[in-house]
Amino acid sequence: MQKYDFAALKQSVNLSQYAAGQGYELDRKKSTRSSLVMRHAATGDKIIVSKKGANWVYFSVHDDRDNGTIVDFIEKRTSKSLAEIGRELAAWSGGAGALPVYAIPDVQEQVYDVGRIRRAFQWMKPTTAHPYLISERKVPADVLKHPRFAGRIFQDRYGNAVFPHQNGQGLCGLELKNTDKGVFMRGSEKALWLGNIDPADTVLILAEAAIDALSHFAMFRPQNASYGAVSGGMKDNQFSCLMDIVQKMPKLEKIILAVDHDQGGEKIASRIESYLEGKFAGLIITH
Repeated sequence: MQKYDFAALKQSVNLSQYAAGQGYELDRKKSTRSSLVMRHAATGDKIIVSKKGANWVYFSVHDDRDNGTIVDFIEKRTSKSLAEIGRELAAWSGGAGALPVYAIPDVQEQVYDVGRIRRAFQWMKPTTAHPYLISERKVPADVLKHPRFAGRIFQDRYGNAVFPHQNGQGLCGLELKNTDKGVFMRGSEKALWLGNIDPADTVLILAEAAIDALSHFAMFRPQNASYGAVSGGMKDNQFSCLMDIVQKMPKLEKIILAVDHDQGGEKIASRIESYLEGKFAGLIITH
């Protein structure tokens, strides 16, 4: 039986190119230099492709158990044996046969650079009338000016709406939103976007995205409620950020999870509920 160098294949076979060959399409608006968002139109599967060191890696947005290298990607989606996977990857790595090349950008390993983020942020200005948020996303102008959100939404020199993310040490990431954009600035670490947190509030509303938080407030106008957003699937570091906020709200009685009613939203809510079990004595409601 032929032996394959799987360690080398995990590095040499471009996982995004392979996924494209299996029907996954690139979401250019959501992709960055360090991570590619790809969706399968037929199955609805959504994956994030990136690099960890020299290895190509991925994870499924909808299934925590579906992640790893290109070998794991194939094993999860086919009934091929390890030998069959090795044979296929050897072909993609430069063996016999002409293989298609898809118009997908290369990926750089994610590097967090808080210094770069904070330097860039110095040149950004608070906005209370961003055209994308008001005209396209239909956020009422008075919401952007409301004390709940004043000074929490910015604009960069390219006209993008900017939502700063904060962890326990302060500013750590900048999320950019516009008609053709929905990414984090290079060097960012995703944590939580926060409105103005009031320690006297009894309710914390966590939305799936910052714009969702603004829309939720516009619709319900709740009293005694602070807002935040997780910006997609929860990463492990975000849970400690969440606990920091909970501890800063001594009168907190209820956490409302304002997430989408789909598989991704249910996954976010489930992970937060599991994490807070035994850590938060109040109510947790999915809205």
